[in-house]
Amino acid sequence: MSKVAFKDMPFLVKAAVFVSFFMAWVMFEELVIDRHGLWRFLPFYKVGLFCIWDVLALVVIGCGLLWVSLPRRSERARCAVRRLLHWCPACA
Repeated sequence: MSKVAFKDMPFLVKAAVFVSFFMAWVMFEELVIDRHGLWRFLPFYKVGLFCIWDVLALVVIGCGLLWVSLPRRSERARCAVRRLLHWCPACA
């Protein structure tokens, strides 16, 4: 059995990974930040409400999963001319 890259997974699997990472963030908020009073040290944090820190978590998780899902730079063509002609004077 061979390994399957994350970028080759179906969208439903990627969405499930996104939701599970965000739920892990929510549990961390509830169990650590709220219970121990660390919210006092986080500016713009609202206890028990959706706040800027949740938006930041969504952006970081989304960008991280998008970065993992994109093809590697070596697999992409460097420019349109190189992709069409397989040679480019600017890239050479």
